[in-house]
Amino acid sequence: MTDDAFKRELATAWESGARHYDEAPRHGIRHDDEWVAWRRLVAAILGDPSHAEVPRRRVLDVGTGTGVLALLAAELGHEVAGVDLSEAMLAEAQRKAMGAGLAVDWRVADAEDLPGDLAGFDAVISRHLMWTLPHPERALAGWRAVARPGGLVAVIDGVYARKRRPMSWLARGAAAVVERRRRGEDHDHGYSPETYGLLPLAHQHDTRAIEALLRGAGLEQVRTRPLTEVDRVERSHLTPIERLADTWRRYLATGRAP
Repeated sequence: MTDDAFKRELATAWESGARHYDEAPRHGIRHDDEWVAWRRLVAAILGDPSHAEVPRRRVLDVGTGTGVLALLAAELGHEVAGVDLSEAMLAEAQRKAMGAGLAVDWRVADAEDLPGDLAGFDAVISRHLMWTLPHPERALAGWRAVARPGGLVAVIDGVYARKRRPMSWLARGAAAVVERRRRGEDHDHGYSPETYGLLPLAHQHDTRAIEALLRGAGLEQVRTRPLTEVDRVERSHLTPIERLADTWRRYLATGRAP
């Protein structure tokens, strides 16, 4: 399969679930305490311009999806652009922005091949995107290129925590039950095992790979940290069997353009 054909396959998978993406646990923001946790996180990453001496920043949200990060950044008062390969996901993001009275520059674009007129951003951010990329090193090189000198690149994604037996067996059993219950739901992106096999960051167990990629892209001051509070709040809304099945743990990885 050519790279373009593979990208079309990925985009089609997300198009089909766009309308109901935010309804899935740990996808959209479904509860007030989740909104508080995510807003606090975005404010910590970008700063809150409502406070004295905190500047308004130019922010690019890559792989914005339904616009979770972009809208939180715009709520804080930043100047935001959001790009995504899926027109249907962007339509959902635009609908939410209009409902909230927020201005965001939405564009259809490939995270691994950004438009040439995007440049000079104070921060390039992404959420739930890195694991979906067939060429994450290409993406990060492009993100560094559109960031101003000293600009921030911030990746929010997740790794799968390793569990010892018998907990690993219980988690796998619970995951099978949850998968059967959710199979065919409208928000399911439905990747095949073959597709997952072409995504180098799809099943990581620690953050060493993303740290190496950030450094390989020439970014400096590379750091990662677990997003414990976001995980705690989101997992509190899962059923007991969903919590047992859920071994995915979020991280924030950051670097600075030289």
